[in-house]
Amino acid sequence: MALGALAMLIFVLATYPMPDDTATTAQAEAEERQVERDEAFEFNEFSLTVEDIEMDATHFGDRAISSPGNYVVVTVRVENTSQEPQEADRRWFRLADAEGAVYEHDRDMAIRTRQDVNPGNALVITSPYSVPADTEITHLLVRDVEDGELVRVEL
Repeated sequence: MALGALAMLIFVLATYPMPDDTATTAQAEAEERQVERDEAFEFNEFSLTVEDIEMDATHFGDRAISSPGNYVVVTVRVENTSQEPQEADRRWFRLADAEGAVYEHDRDMAIRTRQDVNPGNALVITSPYSVPADTEITHLLVRDVEDGELVRVEL
């Protein structure tokens, strides 16, 4: 009896359909989008537009940048397109260079990371990034770790 049950288990496992790899590949492709600078795109119930990129920035807001290294300041317009208040998060935005290195915003200069935005309202998020000299910044990566979606903005 036990031998029969074991044989049945082996048969079921051998004939059980395996997930299709193409569905996984299609899902991964669907999670990454590419857009051009100045092109509005939907992300987390917001409409986002990269408005400005300042390479070799010397100021962030009204403060002079005195830290060593080169700074890039990115300005993104964030509009809530939902019917509920939403939280915009500066941590969604990272820079990427031509070599594939990724840079987070300078948390010492841009202290506030999240801000509530009411339906139909917009705000501008300006983020400073410290990068090595002679770095060729090519993309702004927009990603929310909770949903996995990635948008690559060509700069």
